[in-house]
Amino acid sequence: MNDFAVRIRRATMAEHREAETRSFIARLMKGEVPYAGYAALTAQYLLIYRELEAASASMRADVVAAGFADPVLARVPSLKADVAHLGAAAVEPLAATTRYVERLREYCHTSPAHFIAHHYVRYLGDLSGGLMVGRSVSRTYGLGAEGVSFYTFDGIPDAKAYKTAYRERLDLLPSVLAPAALDDLLAESQYAFKLNAALFVEMGMSYPSDVASAA
Repeated sequence: MNDFAVRIRRATMAEHREAETRSFIARLMKGEVPYAGYAALTAQYLLIYRELEAASASMRADVVAAGFADPVLARVPSLKADVAHLGAAAVEPLAATTRYVERLREYCHTSPAHFIAHHYVRYLGDLSGGLMVGRSVSRTYGLGAEGVSFYTFDGIPDAKAYKTAYRERLDLLPSVLAPAALDDLLAESQYAFKLNAALFVEMGMSYPSDVASAA
């Protein structure tokens, strides 16, 4: 029985933990990041997801990646609405965001392994801990449904079932990708978490704890 979903989870465990425990995200969950910090993070995500979903559109014709490039996952419309509601439209890309977007642009439009790696890191996370983040920031900033629609997947009524099916698609990859491509996918998944961690570090520098306060 293939267990590539387990392999990728284990291979990225350290990087995943490092990214999710960065102080900016920990403070965001505690309600200790100012409103402007949450708005800025949302704007950075919009830049990242624009590139990732442009790659997703390219990959829908690829026999290996097409099963992952599901339009129901699209976050850009929700992020646009959130950015407009939060008043973050003028936020400039951080250096970490620029590096992240450039990586997606360079590799994810043509390499199924690289695309799936970044897709896995972002969307499976969004369907897991991201839902908890959405509830937390909604309470912290009194946003209700507006301003946090990024964290809501209206087209996926059962997130648990969707994640199970997603992992089943991961388990099929060893039958369609060469071992070297699988290694690339694992390595790129680790790097994707590092790109996310770098974004959180820079966000933390821009919104340090000594000036952070809830809206």
